[in-house]
Amino acid sequence: MQDHEPEEITRYLTILKSVDSDEYYEKEEDEIWPAVQDAVTALTRLGPAATPALCRLLDADFTWSCYYALRVLHQTKDPQAVPALIGLLRRESDDTLACEEAMFTLQDIGDAAIQPLLQELTTQFRNEQYNSYLVGALTGIPGPIPYDFMVATVTDFLRYPPKYHGWFNIGDFIFNFTKQQQTKAAPLLRQLLLLKGLDGPTRQEITETIEAVETATP
Repeated sequence: MQDHEPEEITRYLTILKSVDSDEYYEKEEDEIWPAVQDAVTALTRLGPAATPALCRLLDADFTWSCYYALRVLHQTKDPQAVPALIGLLRRESDDTLACEEAMFTLQDIGDAAIQPLLQELTTQFRNEQYNSYLVGALTGIPGPIPYDFMVATVTDFLRYPPKYHGWFNIGDFIFNFTKQQQTKAAPLLRQLLLLKGLDGPTRQEITETIEAVETATP
C-alpha cells in the first residue's frame, strides 16, 4: 500500500489486479467484466482520489488491470492522469486496446491535456519521431492551440517535404482536421494533393479529409 492510500482504494485495486492471470487472459472482455464491475464502478465514484493509484497500473502493458484503470480514468477525466497517460503512449506499446483508450481519454480530458501533449510532440518531431496515438490525442481536441499546431506543421511540411521523409505520416496527421470544424483549412489541405510522391492511400486520406472539412458545421 502506498503511504496514506485509503484501504478502500487498495481493496479495489487488488480486485483489478486479480484478473492479471493466465486464467483471465484466455477470456474475452465481456467474460471478465463481472469480476471487476463493482471495483470499476466504485473507483469511478471515488474520482480524483483514486487517480494516483490507478496511474500506477498504467506502468504495465497487456494487463487487464491497466485496461480497466484506463476505463475508470476515461470516466473521471481527471487532469492528474495526463502525465501517466502520455507516458503510456510514449512507450509505443503494441497494446492497441490500451493505447486507444489512453488516446481517447486524453482527448476527453481536453484543455488540461493540450500543453503537455504539445510539449511532447514538439520534442518528438524535433527528434524525427512520430507516435500516431500522441498525435491523435492532441489533434483530436478541438480548439485554437491544436488547430494552429496542425496548420503550422502542415505548412512546414509543404515548404520542406524532405525534412519529413521517412518518419512522418501526413495522412494520419491531418485526419483530425475533421474534428477541428474549420472549413478554412480546406485550401491548405488541397495544396498537399499537389505534392509528388504521395502514395494512393495517403492521397485518398487527404481527399476524404478535405471533403469532411468542407462540409463541417462550426
